[in-house]
Amino acid sequence: MLGRLFRNSKKENVYAPISGRTINITDVPDPVFSQKMMGEGIAIDPDIRIQTIVAPVAGKIVHLAATKHAFGIRSILGEDILVHVGLDTVELKGKGFENLVEEGDKVKAGQPIEHVDFAYIGKQGKGTVVPIVITNTAENKFMFNWCAPETVMAGESLILVSKRHE
Repeated sequence: MLGRLFRNSKKENVYAPISGRTINITDVPDPVFSQKMMGEGIAIDPDIRIQTIVAPVAGKIVHLAATKHAFGIRSILGEDILVHVGLDTVELKGKGFENLVEEGDKVKAGQPIEHVDFAYIGKQGKGTVVPIVITNTAENKFMFNWCAPETVMAGESLILVSKRHE
């Protein structure tokens, strides 16, 4: 019964996957994100150098980068959310990252997804900003109510997403 009610929900929160200072997606120093080529989103500059990244929503892990620097999750509402850990971190070939889930796993909001050593990433000259992007925004299925404060703790609400009437 509860599962059926949850599946029929037309709204869901997207939560902060890490703690830190929020940054407008247009201010991320990478044109792929700042020009919203991947979709609408927000970014977080982490405040702790070693953090556990948690799931921003309940859903299914649909992508885990082989280099561990990014993962995709499809929410129960149908959003495809990319969490990209750092900038140019693909070049680290997985060093500084430890995955805690596998592709195909169903996860709950707030469930640990990976451990990240941001101090290591920074020492390698890579950006530590974490963009959180809804990659299927071009489909125009969702409306966004941004509620992110200037600083967030992992698990705090960033966005309330509503599904448009079909």
